[in-house]
Amino acid sequence: MKQLSIFLMTSVCLAGFCGPVYAQAEVQPETAETMPEANVDLLSTDLEDLLVLESTSVAKKRQNVQDSAAAVYVITQEDIRNSASSTIPDLLRVVPGVEVGNVTNGATAVSIRGFNGRNSNSLLVMVDGRSVYVSTLSGVFWDQLNIPLHDIERIEVVRGPGSTLWGANAVNGVINIITKNSADTLGVQASARAGLREQILEVSSSNEISADSTIRVNGLYRRDQGLQSLSGDDLGTVSNGGAFGLRFDWQPTTRDAITLQADYKTGSRETTTFNIDPAQIDPTPIPLLTLLDYDEFSILGRWRRTQSDKLDFSLQAYYNSVDREELGYFAFDWSIADLDFGANWRPNATHDINFGLNLRATSDRIMLLDPRVDFLDRAETDYWISGYLQDDISLIADTLRLTVGAKVEYNDFTGVEFQPGVRMFYRPSADFALWGAVTRAVRTPSRFERSADFQLSAIAPNSRRNPTPLPIFASFLGNPDAEAENLLALEAGFRTQIAPQWSVDVASYYNFYDSLAEPTVIAAQPNFIPTIPFPVSLTTTARFQFRGEAETWGLEATVKGQFAPWWKLQLGYSHFEGRAGNDPLTGAPFNGFLPLEGSPENQVTFGNTFQLGSSVTLNTQVRFVDELIGGEVPTYFDGDLRLRYEAPNGLEVSLVGENLFEERRFEFQFDSYPAPRSAVPRNVALDLRYRF
Repeated sequence: MKQLSIFLMTSVCLAGFCGPVYAQAEVQPETAETMPEANVDLLSTDLEDLLVLESTSVAKKRQNVQDSAAAVYVITQEDIRNSASSTIPDLLRVVPGVEVGNVTNGATAVSIRGFNGRNSNSLLVMVDGRSVYVSTLSGVFWDQLNIPLHDIERIEVVRGPGSTLWGANAVNGVINIITKNSADTLGVQASARAGLREQILEVSSSNEISADSTIRVNGLYRRDQGLQSLSGDDLGTVSNGGAFGLRFDWQPTTRDAITLQADYKTGSRETTTFNIDPAQIDPTPIPLLTLLDYDEFSILGRWRRTQSDKLDFSLQAYYNSVDREELGYFAFDWSIADLDFGANWRPNATHDINFGLNLRATSDRIMLLDPRVDFLDRAETDYWISGYLQDDISLIADTLRLTVGAKVEYNDFTGVEFQPGVRMFYRPSADFALWGAVTRAVRTPSRFERSADFQLSAIAPNSRRNPTPLPIFASFLGNPDAEAENLLALEAGFRTQIAPQWSVDVASYYNFYDSLAEPTVIAAQPNFIPTIPFPVSLTTTARFQFRGEAETWGLEATVKGQFAPWWKLQLGYSHFEGRAGNDPLTGAPFNGFLPLEGSPENQVTFGNTFQLGSSVTLNTQVRFVDELIGGEVPTYFDGDLRLRYEAPNGLEVSLVGENLFEERRFEFQFDSYPAPRSAVPRNVALDLRYRF
């Protein structure tokens, strides 16, 4: 794979610098709009600024993708229509630098630029500016993101830190899922999928209430047989999940826009997990069926105002609660309340200033289902207050731009966190652009890292994780004095168009992390049984320490082109490498909870869209993903297909195939999660979509 990496990186770089140079243009026209005037209909305005998400400020300036000093990718509604994917994690597989893997039923690993795992703690994910990052375990429950795909306007993916505007936990990237304004979905739209492994029904209905207000109600039902064992057996019962949502949009004046949203999601299934020998002698995992069950409710209100042609501001408030049971060990309630004010002030042609304030509170309550799982504090509430200031300075009009900003946060468990950033954008001509950035970001420790008392795993002897001849039964203790993890990120990239209808986007990065969370053994006890004079196993206790170091670096590239009016293609490539440092006290290599070996060194995606006449479209997607964990998870090739027919009466009929190259695919392993190795089975489905 070294040869593949060198070949692709060289080809992309040569294309960027040696080919004919034309104006960079996104394939998706939605990302190339300009800042609206005050009298533009705010309800029909799309969110364009991919560096600014609604959770911080809707009123910040909107910015074209080709003018952004960051690695940005947009999945549009047209991309979603053409894709064979039925879930948001599967849609993200086409984005260079994004890593996606199924751990087991209800547990999906999604990360950007390394540190992937069941709860990838350095990725901030939002829906319409509302954070779905659960601080109890520091991560996202992707199975709860049941959103009708036809109601999604776009999915914005920013690779690299977004901490200057977002604050803590926007370390390796930001994903914002933006749904459509209800004014843009008038009428009734229904989608249905009948497949070998899953069945889905989505319905949305939007109506005008008055000349200046609209409302949308949507619902979703999903039935899924889930993942399989490597031998092809189902790993649990069929899941049943549903969602109900409401969105109200009102424009009382040409300067004001008000949005109200409410969503409820629920789901349950039984899935196979592992228990351990209560006597702590035999490391062989004990399979059993455990309940996975969740309920989630959220409500959001947002007011945007264009005060003048120089000042915009917004006020947003939301509340989100999650009730979840998993693994048969514990259940928890988690909630977040957030109030955010943001403004964009353009005093002159040189300065474009964004500033804002945020108040946030999170609380959780742990319910124990197994005595081997506990928290030092079973209920806790945490508070944040933060402010940010960023100035986008035009040094040379339409050519050179400097962006300087910082966010200052205070929370009640790590104190004050300062996250500055500097970005430079240079466009020497209309057809070529360079950018670079230096950013500091932090990740605040989860409740699990601060107060957990868990005993979840047994490690077999003479294995990668345990070279000793005795099995190890490991327990983990949180650290009440936990510190924030730090990142210093250096990024650079370029964008160009190498020929008419052909564009290239390349980003590179170097990340240095310190104060990483690392389970460090603080006690070990041998276990004996009668009649045997020597120990038969070890029980170890590890406490999270925050002194790990690591560095990662890589490259991501996207080539988009059009061979003919009826044939478009996209090639994506990412290369990742990392190196762990040594513990400054023990000298031992850093052994983090999310190992660097869990990220593929190389990933390649190749997609084609063929317009076969006026009514038929064929979309194909081929993926290559490198091995993980030193080959324990093998390299794989796979492919998806969607053949869509659009009837004159508005009906769409599609034949969909997923994971077509193998009967089932083993794609991820997370040692700390007590579940069997799971495989993604092949799926063939018929999709119907109709708009009334």
